[in-house]
Amino acid sequence: MDAQVIFESCWRRFEEKFRLKSVHVPREVVWLNGAPGAGKGANTQHILKTRGLDHSVNVSSLLQTNESTRSMMERGELIPDSMVGDVVLEALLFQACQVPECGVLVDGFPRTAMQVDFLKLLYDKLDELHGIFAHTSHRNQFPRPLFKVVMLYVDEETSIERQLERAKLASVHNKRVLDAGAGQLWEQRATDLSIEKAKKRYAIFRQHHSAVLRLKQFFPFHLIDAMGTLSETQEAITTELRYQSSLDLSYETYAAIRHLPLARDVSQHARQQLVMRLDSHSEKYPDLFQKVIDLITSEIMPLVHECGLAGRAEYATEHRMFLEHPRAAQMLIDVLTDRGYNVSHSTEVSHVPMQIDMQTGMIKNRKEYKHRFHINWDTKGVREMARAMELAARISEAGGNGNAALRISQTYIPQHINREARRAIPPLAAGADGAGNGSGKDGKEEGSDAEHVIHGS
Repeated sequence: MDAQVIFESCWRRFEEKFRLKSVHVPREVVWLNGAPGAGKGANTQHILKTRGLDHSVNVSSLLQTNESTRSMMERGELIPDSMVGDVVLEALLFQACQVPECGVLVDGFPRTAMQVDFLKLLYDKLDELHGIFAHTSHRNQFPRPLFKVVMLYVDEETSIERQLERAKLASVHNKRVLDAGAGQLWEQRATDLSIEKAKKRYAIFRQHHSAVLRLKQFFPFHLIDAMGTLSETQEAITTELRYQSSLDLSYETYAAIRHLPLARDVSQHARQQLVMRLDSHSEKYPDLFQKVIDLITSEIMPLVHECGLAGRAEYATEHRMFLEHPRAAQMLIDVLTDRGYNVSHSTEVSHVPMQIDMQTGMIKNRKEYKHRFHINWDTKGVREMARAMELAARISEAGGNGNAALRISQTYIPQHINREARRAIPPLAAGADGAGNGSGKDGKEEGSDAEHVIHGS
């Protein structure tokens, strides 16, 4: 009830300040959260690029522009939820998007149980507005909301170490800027200068962490292990935030196209059919099958070797075998396909004059058939081999690194988002502050909807 009261008061102030029809709701919002020093700022641009978003909003930076909230932040204290709610609504719905179809990343929200409920209520309100304006001239301003949550994880020791190191780097940089009289000063946070304040920031984060984990019940939740290097963290982000039509499309859109097979499923089925055909060729028509193989060996492979770096070759033939045995062309295609080539086939028919009737002018023709096989293959093998060797080296190196073997990046998908049954997001669970422990089972009654882990990197 407290969250409902706070949200409604914030929304009422927002509507009084801005005309609703001047608002542009983002098509997608990524809510970025994590421990102090987890690298939210360092990874913002990468997340924007990965998801194709247009703008980022840093809630902490916005709060620092206010005199009263800035002093509270310098003491390592949390800002009242109502003040944060006002800032988030204005920044997200008015300042960030001035045109339809933009995407936004919000850094630093939600951080408390109240803010988690606020976020769920905001989703419900935007979904309601989408329904209201769906058939009006303002429909593009109110798309169906798409929320994703990204949590960057680091432990307490790493968090404190990075906060203090950040202060040292800022101090060195600012000294150089002042000495040189050129350049831009970096922000030096008061909490980064004291180990006690750094510990307090992390303690506050841990105090509300379980509440933030409740977002797994409502939205796709991407837990990213940020304990490693920046490149390792960004690799995990790329993997976990990859496009998935079942999550990114609206229910109606996905329902309309889901009967169409995925390319990987078509390829898998085609591979199974290829195996069955090859075995059938060998068992039912062994003599013809061997003739086709001999032809490939003697005529096609020398041509392929000559064009090895080009990645393509064309084999044209008038061999009678293809006329007498129509299945021979399919055999040739299947054999080369099994060996990794992409083959297409066409038949050209030409009419060769044989006899002319001088009295009637009729021409008797003979049909001649020419079969053309267009053969293509990948020429990136050398580069791919180099990449494979590099990957093997990294895996070997990781094998000797205990921390690398303990990466915990995962994506959690709420049960209701499974497109088989998705219709609406469930209401807030009463007293569920501690339900988000990440186990998927503990603390849940039998029959409840547990989150579903779809990927771990």
